[in-house]
Amino acid sequence: ARARDGGGAAAHRAWGASARAAASASSAWGGSMTARGTTTRGMASASHAQTRSEAASQVDVATPGKKRVVVLGSGWGAISFVKSLEANGPYDVTLVSPRNYFLYTPLLPGAATGAVEDRSIVEPIRRPIAAKGMRYFEASAVSVDAAKRTVRCRGSDHTFRGAYTKEQSDKAPWKTFDLEYDYLVTAVGAVPNTFGVPGVEENCMFFKEISDAARFRREVNERFECATLPGVPRERIKELLTFVVIGAGPTGVELAAELYDMVYQDVAKTFPSRLLQDVNIQIIDLQEKILSAYDRRIAEYATDFFKRANITCLLGAIVKEVKEGCVVIQDKETGEVKDVPFGLAVWCTGIKLNPLCEKIIETLPEGSQENKRSLLCDKSLRVKGSQGSIFAIGDCATIERPRSLAKAEDLYREAARCTPDGDCEIDLGQEGVKKALMAGKEEFPHLEEISNRVDDVFKQFTDGGSRMTFPQFRNMLEDVDKGLRALPATAQVAKQEGQYLAAFFNECAGDEAKLKADDARFDYVHKGSLAYIGKDAAVADIPGFTIVKGIAAGLIWKSFETISQVSPRNVLLVAADMVRTKIFGRDISRIN
Repeated sequence: ARARDGGGAAAHRAWGASARAAASASSAWGGSMTARGTTTRGMASASHAQTRSEAASQVDVATPGKKRVVVLGSGWGAISFVKSLEANGPYDVTLVSPRNYFLYTPLLPGAATGAVEDRSIVEPIRRPIAAKGMRYFEASAVSVDAAKRTVRCRGSDHTFRGAYTKEQSDKAPWKTFDLEYDYLVTAVGAVPNTFGVPGVEENCMFFKEISDAARFRREVNERFECATLPGVPRERIKELLTFVVIGAGPTGVELAAELYDMVYQDVAKTFPSRLLQDVNIQIIDLQEKILSAYDRRIAEYATDFFKRANITCLLGAIVKEVKEGCVVIQDKETGEVKDVPFGLAVWCTGIKLNPLCEKIIETLPEGSQENKRSLLCDKSLRVKGSQGSIFAIGDCATIERPRSLAKAEDLYREAARCTPDGDCEIDLGQEGVKKALMAGKEEFPHLEEISNRVDDVFKQFTDGGSRMTFPQFRNMLEDVDKGLRALPATAQVAKQEGQYLAAFFNECAGDEAKLKADDARFDYVHKGSLAYIGKDAAVADIPGFTIVKGIAAGLIWKSFETISQVSPRNVLLVAADMVRTKIFGRDISRIN
């Protein structure tokens, strides 16, 4: 596999040298510009065709006797699957991703402020790939044909130079190639969701990739440097140093916390102290508490902690629009609308279906995919409607859960004293519906998320009324369920799914009948929740043990995030970064 991969790279380099030589020769010709261009393109076309033919033979032919497995993505699900799959097994594995590294996302807020360096939390994807004799292509999957079992990929050649424009380079034949598969593992994750709020893409930065962290770090540094210049008006300084984080989930909270630490632990020591009075860190969220998905005690503690640290919490607020330098929010209780000025705004809330997954759904039988936010899978992570040939893990996948919906219906029947035929003594009001759903959250945590949506959809399904009948409840349940996930979109879930799927593949040993059997079942085991909240403090919810808050939880958080790196190299790098930051502070220089 490595020889074939290297052959493709060699062919590309050879073609590049040929193209440069042809371009050099054409510049020395004495003919017209048109003639020279035509001749060069003719030579290139022949070379293109030859390279295209060679590339096709390299990627389409699998190792004899082995099942072809194509893995899309290089995130938590993909890296866990690849690392857990047995080497020299009955599978010929090809991984495709436009990103040639794995990113340890829980420490992305730390990288955005210099608490850890960006290189410390990335691991080259080729290391686990090479160790197991698999192949890797730096390319984007642009479409999937489920019937033909092929993936169309679009590669990149950042070194391409010569007599061609970027547009001509993008049309190079080798950049588009097809991969045939017996089994496709989709681990492409999700993309940020703006929920249709006007102005988000134009006026906010997202926070999902290492490039986003680098940009945030650069922007913050530039703003403090600009604020120190002589003659800058006070109003301009306030504008520069107002930071708004939209979304109070773990990512938004940790980013605000890391920014707070950077300002008051490092900026305060190296920049004029007068700037601190104009620094304003704000966090906006629809819920009444930050970290609302965590245990109530954690959410309350974290919210009070932020308020004591003078981080402005604008909670229970609906973002209506993001203008240049201003977020328009509306209080969900009073309906009051107000403007929140900012210098830098970061959008850290919500994800939606990856466009590639939308294309996969289009190739599957109609009616097999009803979820609006993820690829719907069975209990073995097989995508519904794919005839067992496509698996999905991570943020792009959700598992069907008919038992949880049946449980919710049973809870309503019990609360409304309904007969088996659906005749109920009473109809439930809005709070009664929420209470009925919450009664089943221990067995099915997903019901709590449905309960959180009741306020938004109750009147829609009751035609504006104050009571909900059993048929209306069932219709609401089915509609809301289509837009929700069975499991949270976290690294912990994706990692467990990747490990489970690899174990499933190892056990089946390439046997098609076993891979399609219904014996296996993925069971998620929640191992706890952690979140950093600033000033060396954190919150930790450890199932079966206790809830830990404050400095003790901060030590647990730092230890866990260090030892959870995917390689010994990253463990050492992150540990060294944390020690360096504690002793010497963050590096606040701007070098890119």
